[in-house]
Amino acid sequence: MLQTRLLNEDLQKQANEMLNEVPARIHEDLQALRIWIQGQQHLCANIDDQFLIAFLRRSKYSLEKAKKRIDSYYSFKSKFPDSFNVTNVDSPRFREIFRLGGFLYLPIPLHNNGPRIFFVRGGFYSAHIFSLEEVLAVNHVLQDIVILEDDYAVVNGLVGIAVDEAITLSHILQVTPLYLKKWISYNHEAIPLRVKSAHILKAPKICETVYNMGKPFLPLGHEDRLLFHDSLDSLSQHVPLKYLPSDYGGENGSIEEIVAEWDEKLNKYRDYFSKSIQWGIDEKLRIVEANEQNDIFGIEGSFRKLDFD
Repeated sequence: MLQTRLLNEDLQKQANEMLNEVPARIHEDLQALRIWIQGQQHLCANIDDQFLIAFLRRSKYSLEKAKKRIDSYYSFKSKFPDSFNVTNVDSPRFREIFRLGGFLYLPIPLHNNGPRIFFVRGGFYSAHIFSLEEVLAVNHVLQDIVILEDDYAVVNGLVGIAVDEAITLSHILQVTPLYLKKWISYNHEAIPLRVKSAHILKAPKICETVYNMGKPFLPLGHEDRLLFHDSLDSLSQHVPLKYLPSDYGGENGSIEEIVAEWDEKLNKYRDYFSKSIQWGIDEKLRIVEANEQNDIFGIEGSFRKLDFD
């Protein structure tokens, strides 16, 4: 029996037309993906229907692309657990970073039934207290929850908004080319969420350093999805301001409310993340050499552009 949530009418229409979903075949497609996973001696993965269908939808039901994305997802988590595989969401330091409210998945999708809005408050933390790696690790946990429960994000994708006026030189100095490459690759190659557009608001000129550093690593065609704005008026041409948090003049929840709601979600998912330590990749058991599969895991890998939709 299929163990996935039913989509509402609008989302199902979108999944059918844009993601090649055929409801009558979902069980068959999931079973084919599950059988492949179980046949991979190097891979131990979550095989629940709701988790796997996110990868099928992100891959527009290309089984081969879904296989590659799942393998990449667990490869990153096994190779870089501090960045991508936090299993203790009750750590006081983890919760302290989270409660600063730097990463917010806003409650109302764009245009009420479109992409989920991901709101980032750049520079929200002290770079003298927290590392960039541990800060972004908090969002990677939130991403995993989104994958499991947010049909708007999985089907319609994400629209990112980053208010970066608080970023300082101390924050910029935490960014290295190697980490930036790793972070971009994880978000575009492994995570089963599609970024439809990213809007950068009021970024200090020093942020150009990070942009120029990361530009060569962006997937082909994604540079056009990255838009810079110097005012809310400019942003409003793409995202009506009512879809911002109330703290920024919108009607889409407050930072305090959203943090409180997601604090409870973390409590709800604590056993899931604790259990996730059993999932991952054992490269010693992989039949194909890791560098043949994917060259981003070693420093020796070329800094090539990635080609994803």
